[in-house]
Amino acid sequence: MKRLWSTPEFVRRQRIRARKLTRRRRSAEKLHLSSTRRRTWSRLSRVSAEQISLKAPRVLKLFSQPDETLAYCNKLRSYLARPGATVFLDFGDVESFTTDALLLIRSAMDSSSRARQTHVRGNLPSDPGVAAEFKASGFFAGFAIPPANLPEAKGVMLKRSQNIVYSRVAAEIVDFARKHVAVTTPCANACSQNLVELMTNVHNHAAGKKTRGKEWRRRHRKTWFASVYCRDGKAYFNFIDLGVGILKSAPARTLARRIQKTGMVTRYGHSRLLSDAFRGLVGSATREPGRGLGLPRMRKDARQEKLSKLQVLTSDVIGTVADLEFRPMNESLRGTAFSWRAGEETGGQ
Repeated sequence: MKRLWSTPEFVRRQRIRARKLTRRRRSAEKLHLSSTRRRTWSRLSRVSAEQISLKAPRVLKLFSQPDETLAYCNKLRSYLARPGATVFLDFGDVESFTTDALLLIRSAMDSSSRARQTHVRGNLPSDPGVAAEFKASGFFAGFAIPPANLPEAKGVMLKRSQNIVYSRVAAEIVDFARKHVAVTTPCANACSQNLVELMTNVHNHAAGKKTRGKEWRRRHRKTWFASVYCRDGKAYFNFIDLGVGILKSAPARTLARRIQKTGMVTRYGHSRLLSDAFRGLVGSATREPGRGLGLPRMRKDARQEKLSKLQVLTSDVIGTVADLEFRPMNESLRGTAFSWRAGEETGGQ
């Protein structure tokens, strides 16, 4: 029998088969591309039609007016969770604000808008003086289209990014404060050390044991946001972690379950649990030697006035750290917020 694969006829047939296979592949690719385009355009055309206007309260102060400010920020986070929506932030009636509230708004925008392709627009406060402070707060740093005629920044807002060195970020924030405010060396060192500690704890307390796959990636993409704002001879430091928060961390849940087994569930609430966390009774999620001491160290620095007026807000609890006076709130924050100041003590923000 003649070997077909050694003849010109076999070569001709192979060329025909190759041409047919190429045509089939191209047809399949065109069909897949056209169907994908139709589905994407249909989905985006539906969700992009959603226009949401969110009116800010007159007083935007996270620690002074926590319930009203948190209600506004929680609405913003829920709206930004809708894919393709356009959210308009109406700041026209804002009469006073603090940068802790602005940092929470900025963190909600940066955490949600890019991932879900939502669009955020807004206006400035109607009061010219308030609008000028708003522009100088550092809120618009990094915006693609910032407002015109931005004044010299009195503050800076930074967030976690890949391959970032925490000590460099902390140093940048503290150096900015020292350029505008007389901050003593002990206070500056305490601010830098605790900023690095907070940045590190974002992931260490996000969950219990480390897992792999989707859960591991979800746990490790949590982002922190830090800022400083200088005014009236004082530097106002803020730090926000939009993770699970101190009271929802694995060590805190473990301690709460252990307390509940003793029958103290009616007397042991979130306020007591947060106090125990700053006393050092909760521990660390990593279970590594030397870890779990960050919150007690922060309390020590607060009592020594190195972190003056240190306040914390997490879950539905708020209060001052130095004296461990915490109280429940009506609203709840999924995450943790810290605020303290450095410099001359001439009143609050």
